[in-house]
Amino acid sequence: ASSVGGALSEGELQNLVAFGEVLVEGRTLSAVERGHLIEHLDDRTRGTPGFLSLYRMTASLLDRLAGAPFAGLDVRARADAMARHRLTSHDVRTREFLWPFRRAELAVRVLAVPDIIQGYYRSAAGWAVVGYRTFPGRPSDLIRYTLPEA
Repeated sequence: ASSVGGALSEGELQNLVAFGEVLVEGRTLSAVERGHLIEHLDDRTRGTPGFLSLYRMTASLLDRLAGAPFAGLDVRARADAMARHRLTSHDVRTREFLWPFRRAELAVRVLAVPDIIQGYYRSAAGWAVVGYRTFPGRPSDLIRYTLPEA
């Protein structure tokens, strides 16, 4: 069942976007930035086996750990919940893979967090963070693009 692709529910998607906002920028994203993150999540869940299950489990875990709908929390409360449960800790000890408990948190840390961060920073929104006004590979000005440099 984990290899079946499909779409996330609206609530699951909102939780993951709220999670991603804290991961990638630490603030509420603009509509365009959110669009890039949503596009990545949708591509992953529809096209890559296992990601629909991973992201559904992540969205459910976020609600459970927050004790409320995760997407409804403000940025600070989301960041606090994520830090309290070590969801942003990339330092995974070998023994953690052997423990029979906290498997969901481990899967989020090892699989979901890096994928969300990579997906965002590979988009035009992520490239803008490092100063590119135009996504690499796309001409910013067709006239300038076709003329030799002065």
